[in-house]
Amino acid sequence: MPELYQYLPIEDDMRFPSATRLLIAVLALTWAGEVSAQQRTFTFMDVQELKRAGSWVPRSDGALMLYTVTTPDWVEASSQSDIHIVSLADGVSSSRRLTFTDDKNETQPTWSPDGSFFVFLSNRDSGESEGNQLYMMRHDGGEAQKVTEAEEGVSGFDFSPDGRWLVYRSGESGQEQLFGTLVADLPAGEAEQLTEGEAGIEQWDFSPDGDHIYFVRPDEFDEDEKLRLEEGFTVDVKNATTPFSRLWSLDLGSGSESPMTTSESYSVDGFTISPDGRWIGFAGGSTERYERNITQARLYTDQYLMEVSSGQVERLTDNYEVGESGLSFSPDSRWIAFTAPDDMERYSMTNSRMYVRAVDDGGGAFRKIGTEFDENIRAGFWSDDATTIYFNAGVTVTTQLHAMDVQTGQVRQLTHERAALSVSRDEDSGVILIGYSDPVTPPTVFTTASVEG
Repeated sequence: MPELYQYLPIEDDMRFPSATRLLIAVLALTWAGEVSAQQRTFTFMDVQELKRAGSWVPRSDGALMLYTVTTPDWVEASSQSDIHIVSLADGVSSSRRLTFTDDKNETQPTWSPDGSFFVFLSNRDSGESEGNQLYMMRHDGGEAQKVTEAEEGVSGFDFSPDGRWLVYRSGESGQEQLFGTLVADLPAGEAEQLTEGEAGIEQWDFSPDGDHIYFVRPDEFDEDEKLRLEEGFTVDVKNATTPFSRLWSLDLGSGSESPMTTSESYSVDGFTISPDGRWIGFAGGSTERYERNITQARLYTDQYLMEVSSGQVERLTDNYEVGESGLSFSPDSRWIAFTAPDDMERYSMTNSRMYVRAVDDGGGAFRKIGTEFDENIRAGFWSDDATTIYFNAGVTVTTQLHAMDVQTGQVRQLTHERAALSVSRDEDSGVILIGYSDPVTPPTVFTTASVEG
């Protein structure tokens, strides 16, 4: 089926906040058949046949946006993805396709820090059992150039904030390491292995200044388990004993690795870095065998805060069978917040609330805010001045954008659409993206200058 890109005009009965009436672009991928012509309600099969747009990546200056379009093939039980680009000022009329592969995929487009080119993952030169490789391409023309020849493929990548490094993860399952290439040497630069370890790198991220990479790595790798699976003994071992994981730091200048957590009282499950780079918030999972590697493992996880300069760790929560979200820092790094049930004394089905505290208030209590709101509160994104947290929440059969005042805890509903909305903000560019769909409108993306009037 052909694609139909269209503007959806702002109608008088749309009730976005006044600022969102400054709509500058909208992208819709929809079926160009009777559904579009007659505006009838979508059926289940209509939805299954739709091409899917996703992986929205605005450039840092907010001028252009890369995205992927995935085409399903239900006969072959497969799908195929390509990369497109659109001007956020001109909208859908400026949209164009950048990659053209019939039976291969291009995914995860990512702008270089200076916005002059982008990199992406693709299996365009790989056989059926080989993994994805990295490619680079200019958005204004030219062929894609291959960047990596990783034997096991590439399973994640990112640019350093200072634009010097392109770092990617590659290796056998459970033993993946980090490799880096200087951006100035792309595409022909030889990759340097940055980490060495028996076990593989799990989550990883750059420090805001680009001088360090922080990562989570298990204490050991089970060679016997690897051999068992290779020999075809693939039965699941219930509540298997697994190694603890720690938070590590890699100094990109010296190339040295060092553990940042050494405690035996928790296993690091994930982390978040404050925008100023002074703090790292991380989740510490239970060390008990029967509270780990289970579906509800997060019920036995608590939140910790590390001061990077001193390595001092503060335990922020100490609960049993209470699920908490990961930590969220305000843009100015003054506040730290997480969501958890209204009742944090024991396991409960109560609505989620926001808990907030000044980052440097060591040992201080968290304030519970949003207590009068009659739905779950999820961590969304902060306002630039750190006075407001925005989040999406259900209202009857719709989903709307809400704003919560950090000081008072008061919640305001900002949108009143007869639709499901999903509003987010891109961290690098600050671009606001509004996902929109209703019974006669396929998934559609708007962008706007601000969520407030």
